[in-house]
Amino acid sequence: MLFTLASLCLPPLLVFGVYHLLTWFDAFGINERAFWKRVALASAICHVLLASGFFVFSYLDFQAHVRLDPEDAKFGVYLFDRSDFWRLMTIFDTAPMLVIITVFSGFDRAGINPPGLLVWTLVFTYVVGTVQWFLIGGGVGALLERFFEGLKTPDAEDEEWF
Repeated sequence: MLFTLASLCLPPLLVFGVYHLLTWFDAFGINERAFWKRVALASAICHVLLASGFFVFSYLDFQAHVRLDPEDAKFGVYLFDRSDFWRLMTIFDTAPMLVIITVFSGFDRAGINPPGLLVWTLVFTYVVGTVQWFLIGGGVGALLERFFEGLKTPDAEDEEWF
């Protein structure tokens, strides 16, 4: 239970931290953008970081398993069958998962087995997932912006009508 709670809380905390790092150092000219665009950009950058970290650590785990089970020495087979790729895609990257399943199902129905399915998977995960998290982050940023505008106190010049 604690592990599930931590795994759901850590990505927003990462976005919060990356957002503040980007604004402190004014990376990508982020301080000139609207608030929702800043949150969306931080979310997209965090998706790239998290997906890259998952793929790197999955590859390192694969390298450890190659010594133990050399007959299945292909990273694609390991990624799809033995790692937590599908579980994490279902929870965090639903749009890329649906695109991957749709495209690969279309290939299967057509009887096509194109080379580079692992590369296609990485491209779909990075491109569609980054767009998905840019839009989700932008939506959350817009909601937060509206919420914080409601908390502002009126200016002193607005009080002159008394």
